[in-house]
Amino acid sequence: YHCGNGTVSLFYDDPSVLVVSIHCDPDYDYPFHSGFAHQTGVADGDGTTLHIPLPPGTTWDSHYKNALEEKAIPAIQKHEPQALVISLGLDTYHQDPCAIRRAGFSLFTEDYQKMGTLLGKQFSTLSTSTTLSLPTL
Repeated sequence: YHCGNGTVSLFYDDPSVLVVSIHCDPDYDYPFHSGFAHQTGVADGDGTTLHIPLPPGTTWDSHYKNALEEKAIPAIQKHEPQALVISLGLDTYHQDPCAIRRAGFSLFTEDYQKMGTLLGKQFSTLSTSTTLSLPTL
């Protein structure tokens, strides 16, 4: 639900690592200083951070699917990664306290399965010295 600001800070100046974060717009929720679309990295890492802030109340159909298909996946493909690491924040789940106490996101179990299917279709094997297979949920 909130941006992966800890992960972003580790790689913000690293041109070899693309960090993509789909999260609630920081104009609405924590962290209010990080996760804006214009924050794309610094120095050699400029352009290797992609923040995709979405409005509170986001559902799979309203915004999340489009963000993944139209922004995240194309950016990952363009970067041509040797490996893909997915940090799954389950505070986007519709019954998570963030979703209940705040505007939150409203994703369901089947939405996470759809994410896995989309990512698995695009990145089931990556061109590396070894083959990396991503399981389909």
